[in-house]
Amino acid sequence: MSESIVHFEDVRKTYQMGVVTVEALRGVTLAIQAGEYVSIMGPSGCGKSTMLNLLGCLDRPTSGRYALGGEDVSQLDDDALSAIRGARLGFIFQSYNLIQQLTVVENIEVPLYYQGGSEEESRTLAARYAERVGLGHRLDHKPFELSGGQQQRVAIARALVNDPLVLLADEPTGNLDSASGVEILRIFDDLNQQGKTIASSRPRNRRCPTRAIKASFCNTG
Repeated sequence: MSESIVHFEDVRKTYQMGVVTVEALRGVTLAIQAGEYVSIMGPSGCGKSTMLNLLGCLDRPTSGRYALGGEDVSQLDDDALSAIRGARLGFIFQSYNLIQQLTVVENIEVPLYYQGGSEEESRTLAARYAERVGLGHRLDHKPFELSGGQQQRVAIARALVNDPLVLLADEPTGNLDSASGVEILRIFDDLNQQGKTIASSRPRNRRCPTRAIKASFCNTG
């Protein structure tokens, strides 16, 4: 049986908005095995972003248990969560979140700055991942010189460069035209076929990746 990379056990997340308590997640139990591709689907406000924030160790559950790679990360302090994000998770955002002053290869290198490798090793590895997403000929270009689809490919390479346990993608095709969106989803399919574990959020009416397992949430979380 595959190893469970992600395990949520009765995870709840509430927010206090003045005198109102908002229940964003209500007792979610979920297991993602190594090599699975999970698509978190549902309309706006259903809890997708909250789920990804918790999966990405950007927030802590109000109650319940979250184990990542066999380690309980539910109540770790900020420094420990930061270290886990840098070494074990890869993030891909709808708006790319590239640094406009840096080139393609420099953007891909950013996560490596915090891992202690040499500059030469980091540059070589970043160039290799740029080649992997079809941008080996654009290493010295800056984000504003690239199309939206190319910028998202840079973001994918940046997310992969630390060889994370899980790739987390927040509506990664939301800012792209249909053709570019299909291209990005094809890259995700290829990565999953190569063994990468992926969790991706998207609205219910968006095209679902071919290999994904759908996980839907209702409006109330």
